[in-house]
Amino acid sequence: LRVKDEYGDTYKYALNPTTYSVIFILLVELLERFSFNGVSPTQTTFLTGAYDKQWNVGMTSIEASSCVSRSTAMAYSSPFIGALLADCLLGDYWVILLGMLFLYIPGLFIIVLTTIPKLLGEHFPKNLLKFGFLFLWPLGAGTIKSVVNIFGARQYHPQLQSSMLESYYVNFYMCINVGSLIG
Repeated sequence: LRVKDEYGDTYKYALNPTTYSVIFILLVELLERFSFNGVSPTQTTFLTGAYDKQWNVGMTSIEASSCVSRSTAMAYSSPFIGALLADCLLGDYWVILLGMLFLYIPGLFIIVLTTIPKLLGEHFPKNLLKFGFLFLWPLGAGTIKSVVNIFGARQYHPQLQSSMLESYYVNFYMCINVGSLIG
């Protein structure tokens, strides 16, 4: 489907974007919500050493709760960065790709690696965990949060595929809720 706007710009739309690209966007959102909501609630108990008394950061419950709150605040205040990058510099696709590859996944990977005793050294890698948990992971989550739903919606023509667009948003928010519920 090719559409030319009033400025002479030509846009291409798939006749059924759900089967070509949108399914991957929905899957990424489901997995992102699964991992975010799967890791977030367990962090306070992990940081206080409830899982392993010998291998932990050694934070008090107040320090751990504060750390989790800072991470959550970063995740929910950084969508502005993702939106600015997408609108002014890189575009939606590149913000999602770079946010996932260089922020979200490495941050999550660092968090996972610090849970394995003595994998990254004899002493608990407190600074590495803080870098992943307070910077990479929440910044990656926030960066893609404001962009991914718009990127999926842009796969549809706003007037010619409006019913499919409505279906996309229903599926998008269903994936958020299913991912959150499972996580």
